Amino acid sequence: MTKKKKLWIIVSSAAMFLLAAASAALYIYYFYYNKPNFTKDSSNSIIAAKAGSLTPGEEQEYKINFFNAGSTEVLNLKISTAIPSNTKYLSSSPQAEIDSASGKLIFSVGSLAKNTAGSVSFKVRVDSPLDNGTEIKTAEVQFTYTARGKSHDFNIAGAVVSRVSSSPDLSGFKIKISDLNGADISIGDKVEFIISLANSGNMNAQNIRVINIVPDKFILDKKSIKPGAQKNEINNNNKEIIIWELNELKAGEKQNLSFTATAGNDFNHLEKFTDTASVEYGGSKVNEASASGKVLGFPDFGRSSNSVTDADGGSVWAGDILKYDINVKNTGLRAGKDFKLICPIPESTTYVKGSENNKDTASYDAGSNTLSWNIENLEVSGEMNFEFSVKINSSLVKGGRIDSGFYIEGDSQNVRVEPASINVRSFIFQTVVCMGDSLITYTNWPANLDYLLESNYPHAEFRTIGSGVPQQMAYQGVRRFDSTVAVYKPGIIVIGYGTNDAGSGTQLFADGIAELIQKVKAIGATPIVHSIGYIDTGINPAKKGYLDYNDVLQKVCSANGVTYVDIYGPMSQDPERYVSSDGMHWTSDGGALVASLVFNAVRNCLDSEGNRK
Repeated sequence: MTKKKKLWIIVSSAAMFLLAAASAALYIYYFYYNKPNFTKDSSNSIIAAKAGSLTPGEEQEYKINFFNAGSTEVLNLKISTAIPSNTKYLSSSPQAEIDSASGKLIFSVGSLAKNTAGSVSFKVRVDSPLDNGTEIKTAEVQFTYTARGKSHDFNIAGAVVSRVSSSPDLSGFKIKISDLNGADISIGDKVEFIISLANSGNMNAQNIRVINIVPDKFILDKKSIKPGAQKNEINNNNKEIIIWELNELKAGEKQNLSFTATAGNDFNHLEKFTDTASVEYGGSKVNEASASGKVLGFPDFGRSSNSVTDADGGSVWAGDILKYDINVKNTGLRAGKDFKLICPIPESTTYVKGSENNKDTASYDAGSNTLSWNIENLEVSGEMNFEFSVKINSSLVKGGRIDSGFYIEGDSQNVRVEPASINVRSFIFQTVVCMGDSLITYTNWPANLDYLLESNYPHAEFRTIGSGVPQQMAYQGVRRFDSTVAVYKPGIIVIGYGTNDAGSGTQLFADGIAELIQKVKAIGATPIVHSIGYIDTGINPAKKGYLDYNDVLQKVCSANGVTYVDIYGPMSQDPERYVSSDGMHWTSDGGALVASLVFNAVRNCLDSEGNRK
C-alpha cells in the first residue's frame, strides 16, 4: 500500500469518527440534556375524584399529577390553579397558599428529581342551591419552575367539567286546621287553615301554583287569605277554590299560606270534613295534601272559666290559702252527659281537705294529687260552679307564680279550662347586725331581737347576728368593721359601744362612733346607736362620768341624723333586775329590755311588711 493511500484511509477514518462524535453530541443535547421536564400527557394532568354529575353541597376532590420526565432536577416547582366555578374551597394537601389578588391556589412543591412523580390535591364544596345543569369546570393548571438555570412554565390546558344534578323538592306539603277559640271546632266557630309548603331540594323552584279546595259547608272569609291570592273562584265541580301563584320558593325555604272559614249551621254533630290542596310545578301536579276534622254540634264547654283569689285578700304569700272558683258552662246545642271536671292540684300548693263544694260528686286522688267532680248532666246554656282551696307551700317563700291546669273530659270532649294564675310575693329578707362589746355575748340579746322581728313581721325573714368582742372600744370596732360586720351585707346595723370606752376620753369615743356611722352608711345600711346601760359606779369606780359618754352619743347621732336608743333610762328604774352583780353586765331581763327598746327603733325603719324604708 502506498503512503498516499494509507494517509487517505487515516484521514477518512478520522472524519468518520468526528462525524459520529458530533452526531452523538447532538443526540445527547437534544434528546437527553435538553429533554423537556414536563410533557403533555396523562402523567401531568388534573383529575376529579368523582366522575359524572355533582349535587349542590356535595364535596369534590381534585388531584393534580406531575412527573419530571426530563434529564435534570427541577427546582422551586410551584403549581397554581383557580378554584373551580360555582364551588367553595375547603382544604388542600399539602396546604396551599391562596393568592390574595387572584384567589388562586398555589402549591409550593420545591425540588423534584428527574424521573420523579408526585401529586397535590384540593377539596371544594359545590355551591347550594344551583340550577340543574350548572357547569362545574376546573381552571387552567400552571407549573412554574427552574431547570438548567432558567425559569420555565408549563400549562395543563385540559379542564375537568362536571354538571350539577339538582331539583326542587316540594314533598314537604301539609295542612293544619285549628279552631281560633282554642277549643274543638263547633258550629259557628272560625277555623284557620294553614297550608305549609317547603322546598327541601337543592334547587330554587319558580312559578309554583297552590290550589286549595275549601271544604263544603264552610263559609270562606275572603279577606283572611294570606298572602293575597290571585284567584278565588268556583271550579268545574262547583267547589270553591283558592289559587296562590308563587314566583319563587328558594331551596331550604318554607312558605305558609292560610285562610279562615266559618263552620256553617248545616253541619251535623260530629260531621267530618276534609280540606284538600295540591301543588303544581312545571305545569304538572307534584304533590297533594289533605287534613280532616269534625264539627261538634254540641255540647260545648269551651267557654267555661276559672278564677283564683287569696282567701284573706291583699298580697299573696307562702302559707296563704287560695280559693279556686270554676264555672262550667255548656254553650252547645245539646246537653252534656257523664263528663268530669278534673283539677290537678297546682304545683307548690297543698289541697285543703274538705274545702270543696258539691261533695257528693267530688273525689280526691292522693296518688295523682287531683280533685275531680263527676257531672251527670248539664243542659244547654246551663252552668255549674265548683270551688276548693289550697295552701301555698313554703317552697315559694322567695316568690313565684302559681298556674292552674284544669280541664273537662268526657262526652267526646277534652276541653282545657282557661288557666288562672296568681303571683306569690317573695318574703322580705333582712340581715341585722348588732355590734359591740361583751354585753352582746353575755346576754345574747340579739336573739331576743330576732324573735321580736320574726313575730311582728310574718312575711319577713330576719337574720339577726350578734357581733360582740369583749373589752372592745368604739375605735377598735372601726378597725374590724369591714371583716366582721360588712361581710354579712346587713341592711340594719345596731351599734352598742361605750361601757369600755368610759374613762378613755370622750373625744376618742366620739370620733370612733362617728366613723362607725359613716362606715355603716357607706355600705348602704341603716345605723342605729344605743346608749350605755346602767353601771354601778360603786362597784366600778373607774366608770364614774360614764353618763357624759351618753351625752356624746346623743350629739353624734343628732349631727349625723341617726336614731339614738336610750337604754339607760329604763334600765336605771330597776337596776337590781336588769344589771348583774358585777354592776355592769346585764341579766337576762336586762338583755330582753335592750332587745325590746332596740326593736322599737328598728320597727321605725321598716314598713308594715318588713322592708326598709
